[in-house]
Amino acid sequence: VVSPAESDASTEAETNILAKRATKGTRPPPTFTPSTHYRLTQSQIDQCFSACIDHYEKVMHTVNARSLHQELEDGFDVLRERGRGRFDMELDHFDTEPFSFLTDIKRAAWMPIVRKILGEDASLVHKGCFLSLPGSETQVYHQDGVHLNKKVHKPCYAINVFIPLVDMDMTNGPTEFCLGTHYLGCENFVKEQAYTPCVTAGTPVIFDYRLGHRGLRNCSQGVRPVVYLTYSSVASGKEFKDSVNFSRKRYRKLGDFAARPLSREERAQKRRRQEA
Repeated sequence: VVSPAESDASTEAETNILAKRATKGTRPPPTFTPSTHYRLTQSQIDQCFSACIDHYEKVMHTVNARSLHQELEDGFDVLRERGRGRFDMELDHFDTEPFSFLTDIKRAAWMPIVRKILGEDASLVHKGCFLSLPGSETQVYHQDGVHLNKKVHKPCYAINVFIPLVDMDMTNGPTEFCLGTHYLGCENFVKEQAYTPCVTAGTPVIFDYRLGHRGLRNCSQGVRPVVYLTYSSVASGKEFKDSVNFSRKRYRKLGDFAARPLSREERAQKRRRQEA
């Protein structure tokens, strides 16, 4: 027989346990401190910005030149839409030596943090750029990756590094995160746990691959490009195969970009060279 006092104590203990489970992983939003070394330099920001905008313009010119507007809805290997006005782009430029400051795991400024999370065997598994145009819609809330073990919460096996190429504010569509949703069983969006870090251009935002997030609407007059890099630990590499987010085979190959007509200035320069 349980006395009323013992019953109340037991109920209170169970309530506390449930409360802890409900708030597992939640905590006050972190304070961002500007870094002078775990980030891109201004020249690197400018280089990435130019490459991303140039890639987008070349793809869209090719789509228009070849009347591929219907195919654009399904996406191409080098660009696909992630909601109205949002594009996920894969740039071949990122595989070249001038961009090794992004992809070389020995040079990338944020690698000490990546290794601290994933271990010394961390490797780059994917890279690209998200481009949000003025007027783009708020993205659907989602997690990029699932739990590899559905019964027991396991340590982080992969992370994303988001590097905005413009200063972020609440008007140009920053990424909103739902804190604590990387914990097993806590994946649902909870408004009170939402947090939107508005960092300066070149500042990496690093988060667990399982953390829920979404890009907000771009209400500004400017584009919002964000370089992204995904890292995984080699130890979990045999388990981590994201064919949904990373497979080019799912999309039509765009092929070589269509040649763009010369601008008036370029035509004038060409004439001067011919006359010289």
